[in-house]
Amino acid sequence: MSSPDDTTPRLSLAQARSLLEEQFDLAGGLTPLPSERDQNFCVTTAAGSKFVLKIAKSDERREVLELQNAAIGYLRRELEDLDWPALRATVRGAHIAATRDEEGRTHFARLFSWVEGTPFAQAAPHDSKLLGSLGRALARTDRSLERFTHPAMHRALHWDLKQAHQAFRHAQLLSAGQRALIEAHTGAWRAISWPLLRHGVIHGDANDYNVLVRGGEVAALLDFGDMVYSAVVCDLAIGVAYAMLGKRDPISAACQIIGEYHRAFPLTAPEADAVFPLACSRLAMSVCHSARNARDKSQDAYQQVSAAPAWQLLADLAALPPGSAQDACRGAALKERP
Repeated sequence: MSSPDDTTPRLSLAQARSLLEEQFDLAGGLTPLPSERDQNFCVTTAAGSKFVLKIAKSDERREVLELQNAAIGYLRRELEDLDWPALRATVRGAHIAATRDEEGRTHFARLFSWVEGTPFAQAAPHDSKLLGSLGRALARTDRSLERFTHPAMHRALHWDLKQAHQAFRHAQLLSAGQRALIEAHTGAWRAISWPLLRHGVIHGDANDYNVLVRGGEVAALLDFGDMVYSAVVCDLAIGVAYAMLGKRDPISAACQIIGEYHRAFPLTAPEADAVFPLACSRLAMSVCHSARNARDKSQDAYQQVSAAPAWQLLADLAALPPGSAQDACRGAALKERP
């Protein structure tokens, strides 16, 4: 029996298969996929077609899923040079299905087309071609979303960088040395002047497993679960944070992404100032949430997928001369003024 506070879906393969057949009129083999909040399956039909079945938490609001669906449809129309998943309707013509688990809780489900590509984390090499394409992909997405609105876009989300204080509360679970590594970054986050930054709907989670690569360039952004109305530059900062992981020269990688983003969608001076502090804030958020998940979801290894490389990156950044990284990231935009 699950805790009343645990809303994570845990459908069996048989239950997921029945959902797929009864509501989407589709049969195929199901393979579980990792996720922080949803329950995802890769579906492969006898004909070789592939789909992703996404089952949401029982407390996920329908209007938030409608926000994601609307944004995906919008981007499919507006930004055809990137690959976006397509929704498959149910037998009743809806794009959101509902199912009940063994405890009687309702979960919403959607079926998406499969998008081919290699996750950014597993792609090689991370050269200027790939890094620049990430900057351009994020810029084109953000520029397109300037014109997108939806009633559910103003929502509270614990992964929103504007709400990073919710993650920083979990710093008490860290060691003294770990808290010292993130202290400067949490302080820099508190000093950000949010009213000076442009706001709009953002993808919100361009981590290195949600970015797909084909032919050495970014081809797709996946997982719209963190879509929210926030500071637009947060999208760039999140992409930069994860792209720096594992790099011998993380600041050079960051600058290549920032420079190409700025060419395609010019940053304002306050945004150029904020990119690096926000990227570091995302890393601090990630390790804080990982600490909480290590306590609450210790059986799920995926919850810690970014923790070790994030801590290493935070240590590497702490070893740099004070202010040098922010100066370099700011300069990557300012020297590329269109």
